Amino acid sequence: MNARSVVAIGGALVDVRARTRAGWAPGRSLPGIARLDAGGAARNVAADLARLGYHVTLLTAVGEDTLGTWLLDVTAGAGVDVQHALRRRGGTGLYVSVAPGGAAPGGGDAWSVADASLIEALTPADLKAWSDEIAEAAVVVSDANLSEETHRALAGMVKGARVLLGTSPDKAVRLRAVLGGAAVVVCNRAEALSVTGLPGTLSWQALGTALLTEGVERAVITQGPRGVAVVTSDGAALAPAVEVPVVDPTGAGDAVAAVAAHAYLTGLGPDETAGLAAAAAAVVVQSLESTPAALAGVLPR
Repeated sequence: MNARSVVAIGGALVDVRARTRAGWAPGRSLPGIARLDAGGAARNVAADLARLGYHVTLLTAVGEDTLGTWLLDVTAGAGVDVQHALRRRGGTGLYVSVAPGGAAPGGGDAWSVADASLIEALTPADLKAWSDEIAEAAVVVSDANLSEETHRALAGMVKGARVLLGTSPDKAVRLRAVLGGAAVVVCNRAEALSVTGLPGTLSWQALGTALLTEGVERAVITQGPRGVAVVTSDGAALAPAVEVPVVDPTGAGDAVAAVAAHAYLTGLGPDETAGLAAAAAAVVVQSLESTPAALAGVLPR
């Protein structure tokens, strides 16, 4: 098993991000700007870890369309091994985000819809074709786009460390059944509440402790402008968000997840992990890209 070998399983989507030049006006075609980017939680983490110097294999499903080809080509260009990705009939999944003027796509004022149908349709039988890659990885990162059934099967195949991504509050509940034995769980506050089923009044310390009680080794909870929290059995830490101009926050949580996987593999403590994660998020929010090449400069040389 190569200590720098990572497998990422889950979402590979094409992001469609749009912003109007004015406020919302339902029922009207509004002038604005729109752009495409490579996205998906697992894909983003794969690209980020590749930029951090890891050998990363992405296991996912995209359509037999030109968007699927483009998405895999862009991901390969970031240094990720995509040769095992499945091509399926139908269109490649899309993440569509629309924000009013003055707000960043992917921010709190945006409306977003994620079509990850091809990923949600992956079954335990699909995992068997990837059994060698999964068994040989030092870390397997999986996002909540996978079904609960597929997550259960995956947990039984992993020989290295498991890193789980909350992805969204609506999907995070799929991770409940596989929290036990997970090395790291990375989620935002809403996802942490969803996966634990606990009331929203709890602090990040309490949410992190609840995840540890379920058998997780490390809980990493992103809190937007309030920073990144890390809770382990050895202690807890909160690193404030770095104050930088925010261009687009899409992908910041995925960069935190990549750093969290690196921190676990290298034995970094809560304070170092939280600080590096906050620094990684700051790099991403200043870019129009979800996985900017500048992320490579986050880790100390």
